Amino acid sequence: MVKQDAPGHAGLVRKAREEALARDPRPGRVTSRELALLRPWQVTRGPSLAEQEALRETLETATAERDLQEVLQRHPALLGHVLTGNHGTWVRPEVGFGNHYRADFLIADRTSAGLQWVLVELESPHARLTNRGNGRESPTPRHAVDQIRDWREWLSTNLLQARTAREDNGLSLPGITADARGLIIIGREDDTEDSAQVRHRLFTDSRIEVRTFDWLLRAAEQAGSHLLGLLDLEAGDDTDEW
Repeated sequence: MVKQDAPGHAGLVRKAREEALARDPRPGRVTSRELALLRPWQVTRGPSLAEQEALRETLETATAERDLQEVLQRHPALLGHVLTGNHGTWVRPEVGFGNHYRADFLIADRTSAGLQWVLVELESPHARLTNRGNGRESPTPRHAVDQIRDWREWLSTNLLQARTAREDNGLSLPGITADARGLIIIGREDDTEDSAQVRHRLFTDSRIEVRTFDWLLRAAEQAGSHLLGLLDLEAGDDTDEW
């Protein structure tokens, strides 16, 4: 007589695998086979002058974040170069987490620390980080922070699906973790003290960087002038070569 699996056995096995993945001390150490899952989204160069101009023109005429998102989807080098990526950089547009969440972009870069992911949320180029008058954090960045927290929450219980190949009903995100860095790109240049305090608090409390679209354009213009991507350079990341 063949013994039947106990009810819920598959669910228990899956939970055990999820917990094992969450405890992995070096999740970014992915195999060559896992890395191959990202081949369609690899960025192999910095942004060209034409791509920089496309971003600049769109920034001047955009009415909503969708306008910028379309430019960045067509020219992924504009996002990919903000990270170091000594051994590869990848940009994934519009990644869905379950049935309810969708990230605008995910960026991965491979350094001596392994494969590291950044969750990117775009907001309107006309949105403000702080309210006029009182200098307090505006509703828009709070919404963006909530979005990133929702993605992280989904990842915390679905790491196996996230890292599994798409042909096996996964997301093809090898090495991703539930505490991946966040990046919000919002509005235009704002160097006020109130904005600086909001940015500092969000990074300290939530590991979420906040930058403007002018910053993204400046990063594109400076690409190739230093060894580190601008986001890593500002964070003081001096990761060595392999």
